[in-house]
Amino acid sequence: MSSFSGQRHRLFAILLLALAIAAGSASCAEKVTLNVAGRIMHCDVVRISKSEVTVVPEGQREQAVPLALLLPNEISDCYKQAIEPKNAALRFDMGVLFLKKELYDEAKVELAEAAKLDGDLSGRVESLLKYIATTQPAAKAPDSQSVAASDKSKPATPAKPGDMKPSGGESDADSVAAENDFQKRFGRRNVPPRSEAKMKEFLDKRLEDLNTIIGGPWRMIETKHYYCFSNIPEPKHRLISTQWNETLYDLLCKVLRHKDGDKLWNNKMPVYYFENFKQFQKFAVQIDKSPGGAYSGGYFAADGRDVHICVPFMAERAKGNTARMDEMARSTICHEGTHAFLQLSGEDVKLSRWLHEGMAQFIEFLSDNEKNPDRINTVERLSRVLNYNRGTLPSWEETMNRPAGGTDSEGYSLAYAKLEFLYRNFDHQSLPQMIRLIKSGKPEAEAMETVFKVKVGVMEDYYRKWIKEAIKINFNFPTQ
Repeated sequence: MSSFSGQRHRLFAILLLALAIAAGSASCAEKVTLNVAGRIMHCDVVRISKSEVTVVPEGQREQAVPLALLLPNEISDCYKQAIEPKNAALRFDMGVLFLKKELYDEAKVELAEAAKLDGDLSGRVESLLKYIATTQPAAKAPDSQSVAASDKSKPATPAKPGDMKPSGGESDADSVAAENDFQKRFGRRNVPPRSEAKMKEFLDKRLEDLNTIIGGPWRMIETKHYYCFSNIPEPKHRLISTQWNETLYDLLCKVLRHKDGDKLWNNKMPVYYFENFKQFQKFAVQIDKSPGGAYSGGYFAADGRDVHICVPFMAERAKGNTARMDEMARSTICHEGTHAFLQLSGEDVKLSRWLHEGMAQFIEFLSDNEKNPDRINTVERLSRVLNYNRGTLPSWEETMNRPAGGTDSEGYSLAYAKLEFLYRNFDHQSLPQMIRLIKSGKPEAEAMETVFKVKVGVMEDYYRKWIKEAIKINFNFPTQ
């Protein structure tokens, strides 16, 4: 062998050794530690999308983990270690996700990089950066009033949230606003009801502000339980006031066994219906002082037991279909009205996310006909979850705090299914009894076992068998 050939082989061997060392270093760098439903995993990251990360835990096979189950810092760590090319679409999706998780610096970096890589994204990025500019300071110093964006903005259907339906031209910011912290929806403060004179003063001033700032003509129709403000034509306004609002109240009283006059919200609840989305946005920013709510498709706000709900009619998203526009608005008032009613009937205590979102969807779908597209999509999603998991479902313990935000479409579906199970399979007194026990201070599992006289584990086994049969009939249950 010539000296040149030997030197070449030695150089080649050194190069291979260097590559092996670099690969080993890269492998170490890719390790992340995740806490998934209480299970600690040390993983290599394979790839990431806006909804899940694919990892290889030590000694295990490759598996996908929904980002909804991870903490914000865990998502950030996974993204940093993902090995696939970070193109414009991925950078934009992750920028939006970081914004939802209130990782503002990471969001700004990824959104800016996305716009550099794809100029067509510039407009959407600019809108989101403006949203960050209005939201980030508020996150550091929230005011006393807690505003919750409607949960209606999950993927695949107008999502149930954070609650918000995407509105024409604002879908990116809608999705972000849906991630408002669930625990901030209600400020648990002792806010006394207004006296009759103070209530009249408030109503008069609110009408004046609506006509001056939003543009009239606005009117207020008082019903048994609501002050219904709107600038839509009066015949439709009266129909909504009596049929939508009061019918919802009666349905909630029936399902939750609430007696008129028992502890609920202060005075009568104001509900605002806006003729179009831009007026709704102006109200949120200029009158409600809630810029985050302006990016939702409807929201409720609470200061103790002072609660109000805002619902826009969104012709843009309904694409001129008036019936669909009305259907979306009615779904929003049912969903948001349920949140307020459930939280404030009886004691104002912390309730799990599955119970809040499951009940909101249940009432929304119960109040509509079986052709409701949101309900159909929710059931189809449940079927996909079962098929994907080969007939199994996440445990109740794993889904206690799901949905974990507006992007957790699986979590919304599972919350709805669990609520349907408890309502359809037992005496209709049982579910409200369980809720009352929780509000009296009992842990949820103890309340469930006390009322249903069955251990939670046995109940869950029954539920797993029931849901497979329920999906076969598309959750079309007999009218009760």
